[in-house]
Amino acid sequence: MTDTQQNNSNTDHQMPSWREVFLYFLFLGFINIGGPVAQITMMFNHMVEKRQWLSKDRFVKIMAFCHMLPGPEALQLAIYVGYLKRKLWGGVLAGVTFILPGAVAMMVLSWLYVSYGKLPQVTNALYVLKPAVLGIIAAGIIKLGRASIRNAFLAVLLVGAFVGMRFAGINFLLILLIAGVLNLIVDQGWPLLKKTAPTLPAAIGAIGLAIPFTDSRLFQVAWLFLKTGLLSFGGAYASLVFVQRGAVAQYHWLSDGQLLDGVALSVATPGPFMLFTTFVGYLASGVIGAVLATFFVFLPSFFFVIAGVHYVEKVRDNRMIQAFLAGVSAAVVGVIAVVSLDLIPGALTDWITVAISVAAFLLIAFLKRDVALVAVGAMVGGIVYASVRAFAL
Repeated sequence: MTDTQQNNSNTDHQMPSWREVFLYFLFLGFINIGGPVAQITMMFNHMVEKRQWLSKDRFVKIMAFCHMLPGPEALQLAIYVGYLKRKLWGGVLAGVTFILPGAVAMMVLSWLYVSYGKLPQVTNALYVLKPAVLGIIAAGIIKLGRASIRNAFLAVLLVGAFVGMRFAGINFLLILLIAGVLNLIVDQGWPLLKKTAPTLPAAIGAIGLAIPFTDSRLFQVAWLFLKTGLLSFGGAYASLVFVQRGAVAQYHWLSDGQLLDGVALSVATPGPFMLFTTFVGYLASGVIGAVLATFFVFLPSFFFVIAGVHYVEKVRDNRMIQAFLAGVSAAVVGVIAVVSLDLIPGALTDWITVAISVAAFLLIAFLKRDVALVAVGAMVGGIVYASVRAFAL
């Protein structure tokens, strides 16, 4: 064994104490603003470069596994590392402390929004923040597209997903399923169609059964966000599709504009981007709704990571699974683009907001500025704008 391999092996067996694990992820929960890229960078700097909890190679392999799962990859990385270091309760502790500060902050902001959201100061702050968030989402779509489109057929699946959802009104879950199966068939060969086709009606039937069997608002909240956590392939931005289609279009708990307000607040708080679901749950059913939404949307991440730790290499090396997920990922970009179009009217109200949105997009997508810095800049800009307007009045 070479010296480098020996060092990597030793690095992977550094065992921090319970106190170290708890305090680090709690600290991270308070400062992890800026979305998954910023959060993962923070963890890499601490776990690999500073504390040497993991080797660089091990960290990259864990990230590859987390990217394949539905839900927020930064949270899944935290759960994975916590599990490696302190087994089951370490994984649970790492995940909970990563989420908790932001979730509490989001509940407080949700209450303030409901109580004082119509005040001019709040409206003026969101006037700057919402278009910036739309620009951040647009940059995220570009990034996802670059990562997902590795060949011409995947590009066709992306365009087909957009057209099918936007103009044909096809259920987006069905679109994702079809895209995954089609890419699997193309990648593995047409004879696979005979093996795959019998399972398709059953899968479609399962999607058809994904309808609440009761009118209970709390049941609807729990089911919508469990489904969101289970099926949000493509990361946190994909969750927007489920929430917009469920909470806005189906249940009418809030409007597209209010959903974008929630997304803006989630950008302004630490924690996973998907904490905007806490805001939606609050608007649907108060504190209980917020707790249910938060619990169920993140629950699948804990299950997938802890259950999948021992199968990482097998999953990564399975060509059929990779082909299916590649097709799903390409289609996800298309459906996110459709939902983003629905959010535009609530954010772009005049040429100033258009300029803010374009500036945020260009800073991230082309000038490669940190998402966290853009988000903080938008927050400060919103506060300054609200203060100036208040002073002028």
